Amino acid sequence: MDYHMTETVPEILRILGQADGRAMILAGGTDLMIDLEEGRKAASVLVDITRTKELHGIRQEDGELVIGGAATLTEVSTSPLVRQYFPSLARGAGVVGSLQIRNLGTLAGNVITAQPAADGAMSLAPLDPVFVIESCTGTRRAGMEEMYAGFGKSSLDSSRELVTQIRIPLPRETEAASFIRLELRRSLALPMLNAAAMVKVDQGIVQWARITMGPVGVGPKRAYEAEKWLAGREFNSGNRKETAGKVLLDASPRSNPLRGSREYRMEVLPVLIERALEDIAQQLSLKAERRSGSWQNC
Repeated sequence: MDYHMTETVPEILRILGQADGRAMILAGGTDLMIDLEEGRKAASVLVDITRTKELHGIRQEDGELVIGGAATLTEVSTSPLVRQYFPSLARGAGVVGSLQIRNLGTLAGNVITAQPAADGAMSLAPLDPVFVIESCTGTRRAGMEEMYAGFGKSSLDSSRELVTQIRIPLPRETEAASFIRLELRRSLALPMLNAAAMVKVDQGIVQWARITMGPVGVGPKRAYEAEKWLAGREFNSGNRKETAGKVLLDASPRSNPLRGSREYRMEVLPVLIERALEDIAQQLSLKAERRSGSWQNC
């Protein structure tokens, strides 16, 4: 097997083009190396992008938060910019696996592995991210749902394509996001359920909501029926509770010996969603207090 440590994006694309489908991108490798060892994937060329500087870094640009395609989960979870604008994303990236895994694994990779309850991907999903994808044939952009082709299957061809950036619109003062998970233990545990949401509220009325949940379908599953019901209504406790119940219209969890029965998860999922929406309500209330000048540092 040939191994290449790259320094620039053009170099990566040149190697992928020459390999003609026989190469694989190696970023964190926390899943890829296991897949290669167990024969689920095959490659004769590995393209290591971990030292490609232009794929790292997190910055604010043109009203967006730009995360490099090789930015690790640790970089994301500890970034002052991520913590300032999207604390829910910092939290989701910060609970993936162990510290060692987060030091290697990337946020983009957490999406590309296409697991339905990946915490980094789940916390990212409702933020309306756009993935900038480069190949020898040019550049394309994809939304979150476009990145998934099925259970555990990405629409991105890692033998020919490379995520160079994840671009997220910066939130307005009337918008907030949350992330929550249910696990058997506090560390090194896959979530039994996880969920994330982002809501825009203007003068007490919901303008839009994006609610995602997993593992209840392919990738972070959108609760479209609940979102539609909530839009245009007051963001009060009664409507938050009603919205939480309606997420079951778009959820189809399966019984799993590690994650619990379908019946248990269908019962608990609305509770998680309600807590996520409550967290958003508290964030928006705090923002409103700051804007009105009634909030002071203690």
